[in-house]
Amino acid sequence: MAVIGKIREKSWLLVIVVGIAMLAFVLGDLGFSGGGGPQEDVYGIGTINDEKIDENQYNIFLNNARNNILQSKLQQNPTMQPTITEADMENAANQAWTTSIVLTLMEKEYAKLGLIVDDFELENVLYGQNGYPPSSMSSQFRDSITGEFAPDQLRMALDQLRNANDAESVMQYNNVIDYVRQERLEQKYNVLLSMGIHATTLEGKAEYDAKNTVKNVSYVYERFTKVPLSEVEEPTEAEIQDYFNAHKKEAKYKQQASRKISYFTVPVMASGEDTFRALEFLEALKPRFAAAKNDSTFVMRFSEVKLYANDSTAMARPEGTMAQGATYPASVEEEVKAAKKGDLIGPYIGRNGATLSKVIGFGSEKTATVRHILINASSPEEFTIAQNRADSLIRVIRANGNFEEMVVQFSEDQGSVNNGGKYENFTQGVMVPEFNDFSFDRPIGALGSVKTTFGIHIVEVLGRETTNYPIFANVVKGVEVTKVTQDQVNSVVSNFIYELDEMFTGKEAKERAEIFENFVFDNGYQVRSAVILDENPSVTGFSSRAEGRLLSLAYSDGAKAGDISASPILDGNRLAVALLTDIVKDGEPRLDLVRESIVAEIRKEKQAQYLIDKMMSSTNVESLAIELGAKLETEGLTFSANNVAVGNEPKIVGTAFSGLLDGETSVPVKGNNGVFVLRVDQTTIGDETTDYSAEQQQIKSQGLNSLQSQFQNALMKSADVIDNRKLRSHGIR
Repeated sequence: MAVIGKIREKSWLLVIVVGIAMLAFVLGDLGFSGGGGPQEDVYGIGTINDEKIDENQYNIFLNNARNNILQSKLQQNPTMQPTITEADMENAANQAWTTSIVLTLMEKEYAKLGLIVDDFELENVLYGQNGYPPSSMSSQFRDSITGEFAPDQLRMALDQLRNANDAESVMQYNNVIDYVRQERLEQKYNVLLSMGIHATTLEGKAEYDAKNTVKNVSYVYERFTKVPLSEVEEPTEAEIQDYFNAHKKEAKYKQQASRKISYFTVPVMASGEDTFRALEFLEALKPRFAAAKNDSTFVMRFSEVKLYANDSTAMARPEGTMAQGATYPASVEEEVKAAKKGDLIGPYIGRNGATLSKVIGFGSEKTATVRHILINASSPEEFTIAQNRADSLIRVIRANGNFEEMVVQFSEDQGSVNNGGKYENFTQGVMVPEFNDFSFDRPIGALGSVKTTFGIHIVEVLGRETTNYPIFANVVKGVEVTKVTQDQVNSVVSNFIYELDEMFTGKEAKERAEIFENFVFDNGYQVRSAVILDENPSVTGFSSRAEGRLLSLAYSDGAKAGDISASPILDGNRLAVALLTDIVKDGEPRLDLVRESIVAEIRKEKQAQYLIDKMMSSTNVESLAIELGAKLETEGLTFSANNVAVGNEPKIVGTAFSGLLDGETSVPVKGNNGVFVLRVDQTTIGDETTDYSAEQQQIKSQGLNSLQSQFQNALMKSADVIDNRKLRSHGIR
């Protein structure tokens, strides 16, 4: 049985060979929790092209995936008993689902093409004989001396499994045989696909020229957003309808079958009486806490949060400070400032509940205040472009002292744009290392650039200071929401539903949605929405039970737009009220669903035309840049370039290589995000050659890599897959 164990302990290697689609065939020896037999309902756990997915098979895959996760954890940490987390369960379910879909689709592909692996071929592939390369199983059975594949070891292991008297061993044998057969089928399928990948000499030459011909260009680029909406007319209803009719069949407007719900939530918060009860408890403790000789013992006895420290790690800072650790609210700020060691602060309502704090010491720390401009970047090319732009902006800021103006125009950190790019009084270690080091190590007034994972930052150090903070020993009493309070909130929300239901009488779905939105706003709450895709129904951000209520509202028999939840939906410490606002069919969109997108596109076209009209005034790019107040960009472009200095604008590359001769200037051209006028300054052609074999091989390799990574995804996208697992688990269908 030691040889058989090799299959078990190294089964994870097989996943690498053919991916998740083969998972179940390798892990069959790990047991099977089993599901029920085939379901008689329409959907079962889901369908592929209207055919129900085999639930038995899915459950095998699910069980095997879970066990594979456990096995992997055990290998990573053999001394610890592995456990399955909720995230692991979700991951296993996703693996099993993908495996079920891929295997079903691939089996149909093999059948269409007449691909088979007969017993003769299977035998030869298993043991690597008669000129056949061995299957991936060979990597697990090697001679201990030579390291070569030892087919006799594999044969002996399989014979033991096949001839065993227990059903589990026979199942293991069948799983291995099925795995090898599937692996061979996939190999043959891949070979057939790869035979369609070719690269001609002409394609090789085009690739060579695309990489080696350089167009040095100058261009003026103005973004659509530079045109105020006041300068262009709002789209008319006729324009919107015409644009919709002309573009509704485009892929970007295609609608997926879905249900839309709108909802609002009401927090179940402690009442004043609940809070008073907790504060009263701490008030009674004050004399004993003040007199306590051993603060740590007192905290451990009376606090619901068993945490005590008397060093700088326990320093408490005002709420809103950019620092980690304990905080105190503004309501006790004056008490804290006047406090001495041994004084009591509170009781007050803090982050963890009602809190009584004792000052057991003080600590100090440095904080920094800076302002910055972020230029986003992710790829090496984008970082180069961002650094060049940052260097240019720094020169402008040093010359004009207009940092805040540059923040508004160029910073991509939306969280700090409104306050001039400032981050105030943050402590060491809060920011990413490079940003942190510049802020604390460079002199006050220093201005420069920093590279982080987010992009390039232009940073100016505005100041630093040392601040003293108290060190607290805290006794915390949680503020419990009583059942009386819960019932009161539930009654209020139930009345909301009753009022809405009354207002909905005789109204159509669209009118109900408007009434709902106005009602929620008038009562001081916020309307949120969620789109539930029919192919994979789920609502994120809710507990399983609450999600089931929402899905039931959307998918129960007879569900229609305008339906409201019959009662409050309990979700942890909040209650939700939901309205089914729309049911969308698959295919061409309705105008109301894409109206906002179409209006935005028409506005963009009008902004583009506005810029084109302005740019027609001059064919000299230098003069045009001055006239528009825009930057004149200069760079060398190849036809294979993905991005240019102003971002993702492929038409700039296309225009440069459109046939313009050196010295010629284009007409204004509308790009993705702006309009440009471009001049070709100089064309540099690569060395002449007649050997394009390297380029041909590159094209072919890229095609093969793309094919191998994408064909299964393409099959899945082309299939009509409905995931009914959640609806079924909640008893909806």
